[in-house]
Amino acid sequence: MEIEESTETTFVGDINLLPEECLSHVISLTTPRDAIVSSAVSRTFQSAADSDATWERFLPSDYASILSRAVDPLEYASKKELYLRLSDHPLLIDGGRMSFGLEKSSGAKCFMISARALSIIWGDNNSYWRWIALPESRFNECAKLNNVCWLEISVKININILTLHTGYVAFLVFKLTPNARGLSNPFQKSKIILAEDTVSEHSVCLNIREREQLNRLRGRLPAWYEEMTDGVILPRERRDGWLEVELGEFYSGDGIDGEIYMSFMEIEGGHWKKGLIVQGIEVRPNH
Repeated sequence: MEIEESTETTFVGDINLLPEECLSHVISLTTPRDAIVSSAVSRTFQSAADSDATWERFLPSDYASILSRAVDPLEYASKKELYLRLSDHPLLIDGGRMSFGLEKSSGAKCFMISARALSIIWGDNNSYWRWIALPESRFNECAKLNNVCWLEISVKININILTLHTGYVAFLVFKLTPNARGLSNPFQKSKIILAEDTVSEHSVCLNIREREQLNRLRGRLPAWYEEMTDGVILPRERRDGWLEVELGEFYSGDGIDGEIYMSFMEIEGGHWKKGLIVQGIEVRPNH
């Protein structure tokens, strides 16, 4: 028995024939990174992926309100350009006391609170702290530690300024002068308190040079000391040349009002410290 070969042709729909607003809506349900990649598929995809309708969905819902607080007005030709500028170059807001940016892959909000907006014990006493300008800082002033035995830096922010349902990390952004001392031992303490509950607390050490020297001596130090130094958070260098040390992690939740309290201190034993330069405390997504 002969089997007749079918001559029926099956047509596959061309996704490029969909209206641009449909493609734009679908792309906006992905991620900013996916949108950039999809623009290379075809001219139709490029038009949809680069449209203001797509990138409006990636921007925070309150971006216009935040832009109105900018020190210098931000000009942009498209919502995509705005998004990419905010992810590459943080914007100074609130009289230059804070910066705002976006995490590039997700669009989550990032903030850095300037040293001037932090609570620094004895920060206005020139015997202990001095305010200086550094060209590499995004802010007009940084706090330079002259000499203190009580080091305490903290700040509170409202959690609802952050992106919802996002894990965040807080960092102290700083530098050390060549003659810095007293910042390796005893260790400093960091703490994150959310709505009166401590969600993160650990020991940190700012002077990475002295800590590296101690690490080289491991095995020749008393066991109790080596045990004490385990788990201490050390600084790392940023792409902008500053150092940062993690203060702790927290979750932003679902938008319920509440304050995040972030602190960094060493207040025990009367040990004198000097040579710390503080740019600010940065809060960014934990990716």
